Amino acid sequence: VLSRVGTAVVGMMADVYNIPVIVCCETYKFHERVQVSSISFNELGDPEDLVKIDKDTRGKVNNVTEDKNSLADWRKIKNLKLLNLTYDLTPARFVSMVVTEVGQIPVTSVPAVLREYMKYSTT
Repeated sequence: VLSRVGTAVVGMMADVYNIPVIVCCETYKFHERVQVSSISFNELGDPEDLVKIDKDTRGKVNNVTEDKNSLADWRKIKNLKLLNLTYDLTPARFVSMVVTEVGQIPVTSVPAVLREYMKYSTT
């Protein structure tokens, strides 16, 4: 599943706690090259968005909010490049079921649906 960044982490944590992950998707969004596309065609966000820290989300140490932002001067560090990806790839093993217009299907059946879809779309 190629989706907004953070989806893979949710899928992994659901797997750890034995919570099923159900993906709702239309079959026209199925694609055989999603693993390649997740890297080569991914969108990049502004790296500064990774550096900004909201005071409400910072952790408190001994009831004192820590003000030090360790990435504040990241541009001055010679070998550091921040990469803010927009999408991530959730491995199939973390998805319990896919719900589409053709019904509820196991993840292992997605290639079969994709083959059928491609057969009709090429004619």
